[in-house]
Amino acid sequence: MKNTSTVIASFLLFFFSAALFAASLTGRVTVRAESHAERGLFNRGSEEETGDSTELEKAGYLKIPLPEGVEETDVTIQNNPFENRIFIRISGADEDYYRTNFFSGDMTGIEDVRYGYADGVSTVELITGEVRIPVCEYTPGSFFVKVLPPRDIYERIIVVDSGHGVNDPGSVVYGIEERSITAAVAGRLCNFLQDGKTMVCLSVPDETVKSEKERSDMINSLEPDLLISIHTGADPDTRVTNGVEIASSSDQADKAEELSALISSACDQKNLGSSVRSFPGLTEYLKVPYLRIKLGIITNRYEAEKMNSEDYQEKVSRTIAAFINGTGSFAAGSAISAGGGF
Repeated sequence: MKNTSTVIASFLLFFFSAALFAASLTGRVTVRAESHAERGLFNRGSEEETGDSTELEKAGYLKIPLPEGVEETDVTIQNNPFENRIFIRISGADEDYYRTNFFSGDMTGIEDVRYGYADGVSTVELITGEVRIPVCEYTPGSFFVKVLPPRDIYERIIVVDSGHGVNDPGSVVYGIEERSITAAVAGRLCNFLQDGKTMVCLSVPDETVKSEKERSDMINSLEPDLLISIHTGADPDTRVTNGVEIASSSDQADKAEELSALISSACDQKNLGSSVRSFPGLTEYLKVPYLRIKLGIITNRYEAEKMNSEDYQEKVSRTIAAFINGTGSFAAGSAISAGGGF
C-alpha cells in the first residue's frame, strides 16, 4: 500500500471533550443519526461479498479497527454534510484503544481525522473538504468507510426546511407554536420521501446559524433538486382567514398550483392558491428550486388546532411526499406524469 494513502498515528488528533462533539452536532442541516438497521448503511463483510480487509483497503476504504466483541449494532453514523463532517460512534472501546490501534487505508476525500471519547463511546470525526456521503462496510474486527459525492449515490437530493427552530417559535397563538407544527410535518415528510434513491436533508434553524443567508448558502452548496420549506400563515386583522397556500420559484409554478389543490382536497382545507415569489429570509437567497408551503392560518383557531393534530400532520406529510415522489421532474428513476404518484 502506498504511503500517501495510509493514515498513521500522527494524523489522529485526540479530543477527550464531550462538549466539543456536542457543539459540533448542534444542528444546522443534518442527515439524522441512524444505525445500520435503520438505514442499511452496513453490508456484512464476507469473502463472497467484499473479500478480505486488504481488498477493501484497495477499494478505497479507510479502515478503522474495532475491539473484540464490537458488532455492527455498536457502530452508528451521523453525517452533517453542510459542515463537511461525518461522525462515527463506536460503543465498546476503552478510552485508550485508539492510542495503540491506528487507522489505515485510503484517505481520499477526507482532509482530517479526529477522535474523541466520552461516556463509554469513541467518536471518530471525518472532516471532508466538500459535501460527502459515507459508504460503509463491516467485518468482524474492522469497520471500513469511504466518502463519495452525493450524486455518485443518489438520483435526487431534497432539502426539507422546518421553517422555525430552536430560538424561533414562529407565531404563537392559542398556546400553539408554529414551530411545533412545522417540525412535526417536516420530520414526517423526510421519512416519507426516503426511497433509497433520494438523499433527504432536514434543515432546522438554530442558534449556530448567524443569518438566513448563511443557511441559504449551505443549502445552495448541496445543489438540491428541490427545497421544501414548511410554514403556517397568520392574519393579525381577523381570525376568519384560513386555507393552504404555496409560494414557489418560477420553475415550480405549475407544481405549486397543483400541490396546493391536492393538499386542499386531501386535508379538507380552503385553497388559497399559489404564487411565484420569494420572502425576506431563506428563499430570498436561494438559487435552487423551492416550494414554500403555508399549511394553514394559525390565527384561525379551528385551523390552528387542526394543524396541531397528529392526524393532520400525518395526512399532509403523506400528501406532499406522494406528490413529490410522483412528479415527473422529481421522480427517481421514472417519468411519471404530474400527480401520478397517487
